[in-house]
Amino acid sequence: MRALKVSSGMRARMIWLGGVAAASAMSLAAYLLPGSAISTAFAQEVAYFRIGAGTPGSTLYDLAGQIAGAISNPPGSRQCDNGGPCGVEGLIGLAQTTMAPAEGLQSVEDGMMESAIVSADIAADAAEGTGPFKKSGAMTELRAIANVGQMVLHVLVAKEARFEDVASLKGKRIAIGIEGSDNAITARFLLRAAGLSDKKTKLLTGDPDAAAQDVLNDKADALVVVAQLPSADVASLMRTGNYRLLAAQLSNDNQSSYVAADRIPQREYSAAETPTLSVPAIWVVNATLSRDLADGLVKALWHSAAQSDEGATPGTIDVNIDHLSVPLHPGAKAAFTKLGMAEPIETPPAEPQPTTN
Repeated sequence: MRALKVSSGMRARMIWLGGVAAASAMSLAAYLLPGSAISTAFAQEVAYFRIGAGTPGSTLYDLAGQIAGAISNPPGSRQCDNGGPCGVEGLIGLAQTTMAPAEGLQSVEDGMMESAIVSADIAADAAEGTGPFKKSGAMTELRAIANVGQMVLHVLVAKEARFEDVASLKGKRIAIGIEGSDNAITARFLLRAAGLSDKKTKLLTGDPDAAAQDVLNDKADALVVVAQLPSADVASLMRTGNYRLLAAQLSNDNQSSYVAADRIPQREYSAAETPTLSVPAIWVVNATLSRDLADGLVKALWHSAAQSDEGATPGTIDVNIDHLSVPLHPGAKAAFTKLGMAEPIETPPAEPQPTTN
């Protein structure tokens, strides 16, 4: 299916950051009631729509900011003339930090936050009650709006290290970031997809800045960064001339339908093209979100993407519904059906009518 991209210039649009007042939360409730008259609500008041995603400066937080800009259209901000992108009328998107993906998804499941962006593997674990969500149990109310980007595996080693590829790191010390963070969880998942299980290597958790230095001081053998291309953190390390990237291949044991063989082009970090793996970043909401609003979110994001598709660059939002790891929200599916990206929604057969004599 064709994907559209939102250029990074989206950040220049109206992106509202910060907390949400109680009065704003009350106005938001009108949107969350299934079957509510959303067009009437739009005409009456402003609603806030929070997008929980990572820490400031992270790929996921940057995606949340771009999406917030795409869906925002408070009164008097933008005119929907000449076919230009205009967001969702009366809505203000808010990018909100979350210290851990489990925290953000639990807030969405409980109805305390409207949406979150996480890697597809994390969303799948939450929906199934596996991995970091084994104790909390399955989150059955999570639904997808769309995939919004690809999270790419970057494995860095010291330039002089003799490792040939990721497979050669078996039994070695690999730094994956802060325990419980998006990076650490998805790094584990992608390393397993590349054939390195937790039992076959020593995974180190902690501050990634310190870990980058540890790789040079022989206190760690490799550092993993999972981020959209291009990663500013990886670019900064590569510019020092002290690191190089290792190639990764899908293991024959991989059973995930949403991890993909990918590549890091030579242009990204002025290094040789590097085969690697990636997994989608997915925008999730609660199943109780009204169909009208889910439909509006998809159309606002798609409209913005269509306007900037010709000039899209790496590091932008990539809108698609391929290989979703949680069910697609019915309102989002209706929107994608109208856009020609999904099969028509099947309607249930009519119930037999009672006969009368």
